[in-house]
Amino acid sequence: MAVVKGQALYKQVAREMRKAIAKGTWRPGERIPTEDKLTAQYGVSRPTVRQAVAELRADGLLDVQQGRGTFVRGPQPEQSATINIERTVVCAGDQYHCPAGWHDAEEPTVYRVRLEATAAETLAADEGDAAFLVQRLYTHEASGLRARYSGLLPMERITGTVLAKHPELFNTDAYAALAAAHGPVEWHEGISARMPNPDERAALHVPENTPLLISQRVTRTQTDARPLMLETLTMTAAATELTITHRPVARQPGPSSHPVDPENSIKRAL
Repeated sequence: MAVVKGQALYKQVAREMRKAIAKGTWRPGERIPTEDKLTAQYGVSRPTVRQAVAELRADGLLDVQQGRGTFVRGPQPEQSATINIERTVVCAGDQYHCPAGWHDAEEPTVYRVRLEATAAETLAADEGDAAFLVQRLYTHEASGLRARYSGLLPMERITGTVLAKHPELFNTDAYAALAAAHGPVEWHEGISARMPNPDERAALHVPENTPLLISQRVTRTQTDARPLMLETLTMTAAATELTITHRPVARQPGPSSHPVDPENSIKRAL
């Protein structure tokens, strides 16, 4: 390999490896040469080869399979369009509705758990408080997108509601039950991203080197923003768009800054 001055050596190796893939010297699904052979072929060190492999892996050209080696990835299906997920919450009277389109890919599971520190802080509860953990795997009807859902309901917040016996109720039914027990509710939602772990990649059918989109929604009271339930929705970030729409609402006079919607119409689109 002819060395080009002023360019990182690993990038030069990566360029030569790309040529081998483009020319068909290394074919899709084929294992590339070992590190020893690559260091000899390009006249570089092992760390340089590893950096070059890491760059091609990040570009989606190589797939490292533990215990088997590194393989050339086959052509990946193109995403024809961005998948728009609108999570609108509509309130009419004492009924709550969300857009249809999500279906259970598996039966939901319910566990009795103790709140860990991070969740307890989010829910303004004490670490170790009893709670229900509801887990579901969803499929989006229109796009086939898979999403993992988890809901945390502190026992103290659902005592005397239908959720104490049926915590697996879909979120809109849960909102109605919480509103009946605690008064009008609102939602606070945060969006973040991170790389998936192997279990998430398998469950959500996420390609390698594709980040996840995580939406965390806290249902809370309108009067004092007391947290009642924590929901987390996890899905691939590839060509996925979450729509969040805000509608101006009236505010109660006085020190409280939390919005109240006197018409009890759309509270917030999340």
